[in-house]
Amino acid sequence: MKENDRNAKKEVIRIFADERKMKILQLLSQSPSIFVSDVSRVLGVSESTVRRDLQDLEEQGHLKRTHGGAVAREISAFEPSLKDKSVFYQQQKALIARMAIDQIQLGETILLDSGTTTFELARQLPDMDLTVVTNSLPIAEELSNAKHIRLLVLGGELRTTTGALVGTFAERMLAQVNVDRLFLGTNGIDIERGITTVNAVEAGTKAAMVDSAREVILVADHSKVGQVHLVKVCELERVNTFLTDEELAPMYYSAMERFGIRVIVAGRQVEEMT
Repeated sequence: MKENDRNAKKEVIRIFADERKMKILQLLSQSPSIFVSDVSRVLGVSESTVRRDLQDLEEQGHLKRTHGGAVAREISAFEPSLKDKSVFYQQQKALIARMAIDQIQLGETILLDSGTTTFELARQLPDMDLTVVTNSLPIAEELSNAKHIRLLVLGGELRTTTGALVGTFAERMLAQVNVDRLFLGTNGIDIERGITTVNAVEAGTKAAMVDSAREVILVADHSKVGQVHLVKVCELERVNTFLTDEELAPMYYSAMERFGIRVIVAGRQVEEMT
């Protein structure tokens, strides 16, 4: 067999495997547990193939294997403080922030969500002709001495855990503004469950941010991919661009392509869909 034919065959096998795994996750989203025998029958593949797929999905953090099947991950409602989160993946967040700044044009209005990656963006942001809207007190303080940046701080209830101003007042203000780009942080990114976070009030404010933006740019390190938290912010397809620090699993690339999401990884563009 020629080398090109072998490579083509491997690519077909990989695509089929990704499709199987996506179907397994769909089945698990409809039931708290699944069994190897049932999945084998539904997908028309051997039980040994299903077990290998479940092992791969467990290693990627999508599920937990059990005797004879698998169960969904626990839906996390735990939220570390902003200070605690700031020590995780510092270098990766700095890389993502630099990529984010490359997306900004002079004279634009940008919206910075509360979070450690968006705070790093604000820390690196040049003092240039921009309007910055934010619900983050740490970001507002960071930009307060800029001479050329016009700063608009949203009102609302202060969440001391994240330094975010959230709730009805923030959402009412967001309903009155239109921004060029939203830089959105998140706790979890999942193909089926979408963009999720741990607090219902903060999720509502994030959703209002999404509605106010012409372009939604998701900024998140690789640890957020495949995670599901308590409250949905929006469907994954509401995102226009995803900036992250590591290559995604093939099944995520397939989903991003299906949704028309541009993916930029670690300083270089990996996928661009039009």
